[in-house]
Amino acid sequence: MQSDGIGSVGESSVYNFNHLERRAKDLIATGNIADAIKIYLFMADGDQSLDGGYLGERLGACYETLGDLHAAKYWYGRAIEENPEVRLNAIKARERLSEISIDTLL
Repeated sequence: MQSDGIGSVGESSVYNFNHLERRAKDLIATGNIADAIKIYLFMADGDQSLDGGYLGERLGACYETLGDLHAAKYWYGRAIEENPEVRLNAIKARERLSEISIDTLL
């Protein structure tokens, strides 16, 4: 594997998801939340379960940090749908964001 988290297999590229996760966490630690979101969305693309809800929870936390509470509420909800037993942080976040609605837009 190359140090950028990409390894060549034949003509296609395979991403090391552990590396991507570490990179996303590093980006969050340095305040680059939007770039971390891009990595998490890439990781979630095509993954119906969002890895047992983990990626949904991470996306929810990122959007909440950015102040996009509607997106945060959505992603926390997806995390709960995929794995309600172990996504306790997402359940608490959904409760915290329960008042977020679109009423002011109507």
